[in-house]
Amino acid sequence: MKKDNIFHFFSISLRKIKRSFNLNDFLIFLFFLLISSSLWFLHSLRKNYETTIRIPVKFENLPQGYVQSNELPENIKVVISGRGTSLMNYKLGKSFFPITIDYTEYLESKSLATASLKPVVQQQLNVGTEILEIKPDSLFFLFHRMKYKTVPVKLSGKIELERQYSLCDSVVVEPKEVIVYAPENVLDTLQYAYTLPFTIPNVKDTLSMKMGLMPFPDVKYSDPEISILVKTEIYTEKSLQVPIFVDNLPADMNLRIFPSYVDLSFHVGVSQYDKIEASSFYVSVDYKDISKFEKSLPLKLKGIPKRVFHVQIKQKSVDFLVEAKK
Repeated sequence: MKKDNIFHFFSISLRKIKRSFNLNDFLIFLFFLLISSSLWFLHSLRKNYETTIRIPVKFENLPQGYVQSNELPENIKVVISGRGTSLMNYKLGKSFFPITIDYTEYLESKSLATASLKPVVQQQLNVGTEILEIKPDSLFFLFHRMKYKTVPVKLSGKIELERQYSLCDSVVVEPKEVIVYAPENVLDTLQYAYTLPFTIPNVKDTLSMKMGLMPFPDVKYSDPEISILVKTEIYTEKSLQVPIFVDNLPADMNLRIFPSYVDLSFHVGVSQYDKIEASSFYVSVDYKDISKFEKSLPLKLKGIPKRVFHVQIKQKSVDFLVEAKK
């Protein structure tokens, strides 16, 4: 019953509001309010105001062998005065081009009064806009002359080849060495110029790419990037019968081994298939091992040609017979 009374009360109140509310009058009032507000806003924009804008700066041409140690701002603050229309444009729509500052001009003075940038800043402002102040009022440079030395470049990553592919040759790195500039205490700790970490998966075609060097505070490289070249080819399996040699054989002794040849298999790129021969490998037994083994000597694979991998010897040992030379 109480809920019905509340509903009845709100229904009566709503009907009274509808009778007293004239939609046409309200729309007319809203229209004139909008017109008057627009006129007031336009009139306000004709007045002069002050505001602060930010303009980016970039620093370049730091001489080789120097480091700039203190932190420099990414932008400068410019206090300006002008009509509201211009200031609104700066705040809402206009983007500013970076101001370029050349390090070489300040190697001696080591400071820049930002007031000297006013002509450059003014070029980006509308006519009638006045520059009141630039913050900070000065930029200070802290230059240090660095020591240097040449170090080899070292890859810091993995190149993963597609299945059934191998490298045609070593990965080509260019340049192989770079000059490193750094404070002496830092330079002493650097033995290599490492690349940024990387993983290149599923490589099967020739790959050429640029790669950056690992950055360190106050360290500069003569070449900030290096080039790597990776050449690949399909590999296949090959088998050979390789002679077995005897190491450390005394001049007055003879060691007969059975068999005198061993079968081995390996993987090799197709371009090298015909170039790999039995003489490319060195398989041997050691005469000194006779005292350790009674019936057979273990085979040792001591020589493997480049670009051959997954080498397998079909047997691990051979029988032997020791004889004195007559």
